[in-house]
Amino acid sequence: DENGYTAKDSEFHRITCFNGLGQNVAKFCSKGQLVTVEGRIHYTQWEDQDGTKRYGCEIIADKVDFLTKGHGTSSDSAPDIDED
Repeated sequence: DENGYTAKDSEFHRITCFNGLGQNVAKFCSKGQLVTVEGRIHYTQWEDQDGTKRYGCEIIADKVDFLTKGHGTSSDSAPDIDED
């Protein structure tokens, strides 16, 4: 803006994490925390109860990096976990 501040727009995506990665994210990640995610995009299609076609998109995470500390996390630091 005119004061030299950079505006950051929030983006929200559905992320699915499995196994150890999922447990790590559930334990150490909280709402509003900045993260980076590496993975693949998965699209779904289904019909709801009314017969209307619905579409969805999610990211199947292979790696999640925590860029900021979460709110209300323990003093433990999050271990690095990659799903290979």
